[in-house]
Amino acid sequence: MSNEGVALVTRAALVLFLILAASLFLAVVGPSKKRRQIMLAGTLGGVSVGVFAGSLISPWLQFDASSICASIGVVLGWGASWLFARHIPREAS
Repeated sequence: MSNEGVALVTRAALVLFLILAASLFLAVVGPSKKRRQIMLAGTLGGVSVGVFAGSLISPWLQFDASSICASIGVVLGWGASWLFARHIPREAS
């Protein structure tokens, strides 16, 4: 498989992983509007940190790692924001 094929398969797997992770966290968060806002803040913070880390790591790895780092940052952001969101009642609006 060529380099482009490997990159395509990797990105497709990454998108599938993010869709599954997002649906899992959405089910865990529940219907609460405040909880969703906290998780959104975690998503945005995770993407920002991930892209920043990717821009620092990419020259060292010799390829663009920003999408991979951003995806890892999103999951880490969700984990960090979940620590705060779980203290809000699931049914609260």
